[in-house]
Amino acid sequence: MTKIAILILLSTTVVGCSPLTPKDCQKTGALDLCTYERSGKVTDKDIYGEQASGIKKALDAALKKPHVWDGKRCNVHLDFKIDGTLQNFIIKSGDKEYCHALAEAAKLAKFPAFTDQHVYDVMGSARWNMHGQP
Repeated sequence: MTKIAILILLSTTVVGCSPLTPKDCQKTGALDLCTYERSGKVTDKDIYGEQASGIKKALDAALKKPHVWDGKRCNVHLDFKIDGTLQNFIIKSGDKEYCHALAEAAKLAKFPAFTDQHVYDVMGSARWNMHGQP
């Protein structure tokens, strides 16, 4: 009887110390914060890619002359509220005219709301590498 009690106590201890991980959460210890390794590229076929695509489409739609910027690049930092409201548009580097056009478009764009908390945690405040469309 004592051996069974010790075995139950030992298994409870081992299980209690293992990391508890929600879906797609990556962590090594039970007390570690979750990290979600998603690229957030517009070509991704997941909820991160859908959000990135929605943001890129909103900016492209608000550009006055979207096809003038073929081959141009702009690195920006975007901060959103969970409802899709843009709080900050910070230009980091890139083609000056394209970056300025994106900043003006961002004032007019209607960005999609974040429908998933994990997506918001990863992409709600992030750096973006924008490319002009052909």
